[in-house]
Amino acid sequence: MVRVRCFTGMRRYLPDGRRGFEIELAEGADLRCLLDTMEVPPDIAPFIAVNGRKVAQDHRLRDGDEVVLFTHMEGG
Repeated sequence: MVRVRCFTGMRRYLPDGRRGFEIELAEGADLRCLLDTMEVPPDIAPFIAVNGRKVAQDHRLRDGDEVVLFTHMEGG
């Protein structure tokens, strides 16, 4: 089971407008699999942290991981 929390522009991909959710993925699934399951378009490149560390979309998930997703902020 993986816990997912979304912030900023990534909240639109949460089921039922929740702040977070838990999901069961196949063993060896990577973050791109999670993003596909959440129906995040491939051209969206969110900031991703797993267990507090920045990772790439090919990072393999493990049971108990906590994933945080958010879009990059712009401004000046």
